[in-house]
Amino acid sequence: MRFRSMETSVKHDEGRGRFDLYADGKKGGYLTYEIYGGSLDIQHTVVEPEFRGKGLGEILLDAAVKYANKKGLKIVPSCSFAAKKLS
Repeated sequence: MRFRSMETSVKHDEGRGRFDLYADGKKGGYLTYEIYGGSLDIQHTVVEPEFRGKGLGEILLDAAVKYANKKGLKIVPSCSFAAKKLS
């Protein structure tokens, strides 16, 4: 199945441990994390129902992985989506 391309952006709120994803100007989902002991624990990845199946979860996960790498943090995927994608 092919999807039309959509404009996406990810905003990072370090203070809240959260990445918010916007698709075509609407909030499409979010990823939450916690940092402890040199690790970034990905706790939840949520994509709004209307945007599921379009790769937005992967966009959020990619943003978290890039951030963890930049900060030298090990990734702990507590979220089942992240655990599956990173295995």
